[in-house]
Amino acid sequence: MKRLRTILFSILLAVTPSVAGIGLDSLTESIDQIIYDELPEGTDIALMVYDLTNDTTLYAYREKIMCRPASVQKVITSVTALSSLGADYKFRTTLKTQGSIGKDSVLNGNLYLVGGLDPALNEHELRSMVTDLKKAGINRINGTIYADVSIMDTMYWATGWCWDDAPASFQPYISPLMVHQGFVGVEVKPTSKGKAPQVNIYPANTHIRVVNRSLTQCDTLGPLTITRDWMNNDNTIVIEGNCRRRQSTDLSVVGSADFTFALFRQYLDEAGIRYGKYGWGRSPVMGRELSVVSHDLPSVVKEALKESNNLFAEAMFLQTGRIQYPREIKFKDAAKFLQNFVSRKFGMFTSSFNIVDGSGLSMYDMCSPQFMVDMLSLIYRDKDLYRIMYRSLPISGVDGTLKTRLSGKTTLNKVHAKTGSVTGSCTLAGYIHTADGRDLAFCIMNEGAIKMAPSRAVQDKICTVLCELGR
Repeated sequence: MKRLRTILFSILLAVTPSVAGIGLDSLTESIDQIIYDELPEGTDIALMVYDLTNDTTLYAYREKIMCRPASVQKVITSVTALSSLGADYKFRTTLKTQGSIGKDSVLNGNLYLVGGLDPALNEHELRSMVTDLKKAGINRINGTIYADVSIMDTMYWATGWCWDDAPASFQPYISPLMVHQGFVGVEVKPTSKGKAPQVNIYPANTHIRVVNRSLTQCDTLGPLTITRDWMNNDNTIVIEGNCRRRQSTDLSVVGSADFTFALFRQYLDEAGIRYGKYGWGRSPVMGRELSVVSHDLPSVVKEALKESNNLFAEAMFLQTGRIQYPREIKFKDAAKFLQNFVSRKFGMFTSSFNIVDGSGLSMYDMCSPQFMVDMLSLIYRDKDLYRIMYRSLPISGVDGTLKTRLSGKTTLNKVHAKTGSVTGSCTLAGYIHTADGRDLAFCIMNEGAIKMAPSRAVQDKICTVLCELGR
């Protein structure tokens, strides 16, 4: 295998052009050597580096090979959202009515909690919507409370998502009405020896059932486990084993809209607002807005990229799809829209990429390093778009998913890039500012990566070489 790589690298070095002042031969040699010495056995790599300042390719190896982008997919989703929806777009959750408020503090009419696929809606904002009802003088609702999730169909995952990731908070059950990002935090704290430990659920609610079979400092029991009955698609949280110290985890909630609607009604009860019937229904087109919670698109982009938040990426993905399919968006329709939009707007051949979702969780997302570098180059040439994207990408040694990577003297704050990792694929793509002041776009895709650390080490060494250009 190493002999084959040596032959390929020698051929690549022989055909690589030299450009005055760039030192391509030396750069190629350095990257070749890193791949030859450091690439984990049984894995492969494809990469491309483009000099944006001088408009030339610095390095390319298997750059047209289709790979799984993992969370680098979020760059495509973010760019499409900003380009199609506009930076001033807001994700909105609203309370609407066509009824009137009487002098007796009664809302005579139905109340609609309308979901707008807002991934950032939290329990405090949901409670504030109830507070707005109180401020409007409402103490009783003489009508039905409806939750409106009609802008999306009932398929909560995209094609190619792993079913056994069901209880993980990074793979929520997506709906137009989601609070706390579709998951709950579970905290288990020891009490007295031999007694049941204390269990706390965040946000506190009466919807989630807890079965606590664990004991405090009981060595005859096995290790503490905290899980959800995901095999039965149930929200019952089961805790078993020996609780020796505080432990916590986050678990997805089945039926995120059901959970949000239940929490909303719980807050109504706590506020003393009486009501009778409740259910699911479509809100009227015309109506009075009693409360609105919103979050702007750039903040959603930033969370999706900095923290690699899958929900935030999928919310953008589905919202962009609604441009063409406004009545009831489906994952497959959103994928079709993004595929066509990227091809039409950016001039990309549809055969060079495959979009299935917005986050990169799907096993069927595919693109090449050349595709990603072309996309990054187009972003760079749009000043307004580049400004938002550059600030939103993780920064080496500073924040996001690059906070603990590339923190050396020559790389700190020099790499703004999106990380990606799913079993079998490890990716990194973004921008590098070199020692001699040039801007580079790059994409590195490692395939066959079961353990991420060795592949990330290769990526970091390549990025270090690039950062030090011109020293």
